[in-house]
Amino acid sequence: MITEEYLIAELQNPTGVDSILETSEQIIVQGFPISVLFGLNFNKDRRISFRSAWVLEKIVWKDVNNIQPILPQMLAKYNSIPNSSVARHYNKILIHLFELRAKNKLPESLCKIIDLSNDEIIIEGCFKWILTPKCPVAPLAWALEILLYYKDKHSWLKEELSPIVQKLILNGTPGMKNYGTKYLKRLTFSNCND
Repeated sequence: MITEEYLIAELQNPTGVDSILETSEQIIVQGFPISVLFGLNFNKDRRISFRSAWVLEKIVWKDVNNIQPILPQMLAKYNSIPNSSVARHYNKILIHLFELRAKNKLPESLCKIIDLSNDEIIIEGCFKWILTPKCPVAPLAWALEILLYYKDKHSWLKEELSPIVQKLILNGTPGMKNYGTKYLKRLTFSNCND
């Protein structure tokens, strides 16, 4: 039987994809409270917070409805994500929800939660990673992707994103330069369609 203590012990050990998938399956099958897993995302031990967020991501991929009990809290705490590793998984989860919504495949209950959330908290959370020096490319890129979903609702984003991404390209890694160039084309193209 999975308990919080057992889960913490599991997450402290080096884990790979197979272990994360096994843990996520155990949580689902045994009905372990996802709220407890969510709480571990903010653990002071970076290994526990990162790996618990990774497990959460896999649980959401298994069935997007699994996130419903904690989605309001997750969105409300988006600007207080403790580290870039957790941000990577939260950003991937949010992009997944947005993509499902764009395809009209996101359950209405989750759409309502997103609609009732505070956009500013999510946008602020994304900018936190975009403006963090030496932020790894993955959480930074996912944060930029999220902001594309908000750019039509918050028109000021269109003006802000272009110079920020240009600076990221100028000072970035080869991966960031490649991603940033493609992002600017998408941003420019979408601005032309407005």
